[in-house]
This record gives sequence, structure tokens and C-alpha cells, in this order.
Amino acid sequence: MHEGFGEEGIPGHAGRGVPGAFQRRLSEMGCQFEAEGDVTRIHLAGGVVEVKDEPGVGPIVEASIPLPVDPSTVGESLEGMRALLGLMTMLGRPLSYQLDDSLPQFPILRVKAVFETLEDAYEALAGALERMGC
Repeated sequence: MHEGFGEEGIPGHAGRGVPGAFQRRLSEMGCQFEAEGDVTRIHLAGGVVEVKDEPGVGPIVEASIPLPVDPSTVGESLEGMRALLGLMTMLGRPLSYQLDDSLPQFPILRVKAVFETLEDAYEALAGALERMGC
């Protein structure tokens, strides 16, 4: 585990322990994120990357990548997709893909990487974000 992930929490809705330390590290790197308890959502390249414990699956890092619905947004969408897929491949885990078209005007590609522990997920994501320059 990274030495920066201590047991101390941060104020507000932030998590304690490893999630709180990860959230502090994101702040230090200048990443935009939301924290609700142990769930951390990072806003990156027009999408969202989330670390959470998914029931029946286990600890995951999930990227939600918006897909284009209009020709004028294809270029921007491709840039975001390149960045987020690049980040997910840096995690060093097998990836699964799911198309969420429940809202036809806002299709989302969800990309998931499953980890053994939340600590492993946080560590892998922090390293990938550092390499990307968040």
C-alpha cells in the first residue's frame, strides 16, 4: 500500500482510512472529484471514474464514458474516450465493457476493472492518474 494512505479522514463527506487518504491525494494532485463516504467520483476528460465496492462483484474502478449522439460532438467524445480508456488500461487489470443506453440522448460506455481489495483499486488508480497528470 502507498505510504500516503493513512488512517485519517478528511472533513465533509469524505471517507476515512484508505478512501480518505486517496481523496487527500487527489486534492494534492489537483484532480476534480466528489466524495460521499467511501465512494470517490473523479471528473476527468468529460467522464467520471469511480472507485467503489460493487455488491456481488467486489472492489471496482469504473469509468463512465459519454458517447456522442450528434456529429458535432464526435471529436470531443473521441478525445475523452481516448483519455479514459487509456487510464483504464493503465490499471493493469482485465476490463469489461457495458453500453448503458437507458437514456437514448445520453448513451454511456461503462468500463470496469475488478480488484482483490479496495486498497489495490485505489493504489492502481492513483498511480494511473499520476502518470496521466490528472
